[in-house]
Amino acid sequence: MKKSFVLLAWVLFSALTLSAQDRSVNIQNLPRINVSGHAEEKVQPDTFEISVVFGETKEFFGKQNIEKLEQQIVDVLKGSGFDIQKDVKVTSSYNIAEGKTVFIRKRIAFTVHSYAQYYDIAKQLDFKGVENVSITKASYSGEEALKSELRAKALSDALHSAQDILSDSGFQVGRILSVNAGRAYVQARIANAPAYDAIVMRATAAKSEEFESFEQSDEITITFDLQASFEIVQDK
Repeated sequence: MKKSFVLLAWVLFSALTLSAQDRSVNIQNLPRINVSGHAEEKVQPDTFEISVVFGETKEFFGKQNIEKLEQQIVDVLKGSGFDIQKDVKVTSSYNIAEGKTVFIRKRIAFTVHSYAQYYDIAKQLDFKGVENVSITKASYSGEEALKSELRAKALSDALHSAQDILSDSGFQVGRILSVNAGRAYVQARIANAPAYDAIVMRATAAKSEEFESFEQSDEITITFDLQASFEIVQDK
């Protein structure tokens, strides 16, 4: 982090120096080198959006059964410390048949902050009528701060690339002439993909071991790419 601050300070100093010394110079005419910079870091997600889907099937039918099942799910979430009014969202899907509204399915959504918490709740929801319990999105709460840090690292990477290219050429890297805004990319393998359905939730010792492996292997990769232009100056 300290190196990132030093790099940012250098960027600001370079820009101010360029502005003060070359107000009358068209920087477009200065000899330059254009390079790309890249930085990335893997982090463990700490926020998971969970979806619980349930509804009418041939074996599980009727409004009364659905309402009872919903209450069972709500009771599990209450027991896990959720504020149902604030933390839980319930949506319903319906169909119209012969002029009558026929219930089809409900979805309960909430957020947890670890794989272990998700897995514990999913095991408790292993009862008839629950179609699946899945992670629909995984994210990292420190994402924005990390992007800023990666931008500084990507600029440092661009500087090192320029220095490598000009090494032994009789020239060296001078001031920063321009840096584009850059772009961050976030990759999470488990995002928007079902995790464990109701059948897998019937946990065995083997499944518990499988989950531990799943917990340790899934990471979010955050990358930052940018383009930078540096002045080329002659070696002193």
